[in-house]
Amino acid sequence: MDDSKLSRMHVRAMVLRNKPDWTVVEAANGDELFRTLESTPVDIAIIDYNMPGDNGVETAAKLRSSRPGVHIAVITANAQDAVVAGIRAVGAAFMPKPLEEEQMVRFLGSAMLPPRRPPQAGATQE
Repeated sequence: MDDSKLSRMHVRAMVLRNKPDWTVVEAANGDELFRTLESTPVDIAIIDYNMPGDNGVETAAKLRSSRPGVHIAVITANAQDAVVAGIRAVGAAFMPKPLEEEQMVRFLGSAMLPPRRPPQAGATQE
């Protein structure tokens, strides 16, 4: 999910190069994502941080709340500690821009693992 069609095309191409049998759906923002989810289930979501409306962390938090089993990654060029901590706090993977194929391969491979859950309050993450 990204407001940039070009960025969505790039992510789509990376996913399909590595998982050619997967179906990829796109959304330009959080509202469009949730409209899409009414008729199309998803197993993973790759969300851009900077979008109109809710940012990627806000969208990821809403997605995590409504569909806890979805594997989520948030992509951003903003690697500030607070941004990365916010991404991880909602149980999402952080993927820095520009995206590299190796990062995508690792994330897509993680989709075969049990769902990620946000850390419990007071819990430490290793």
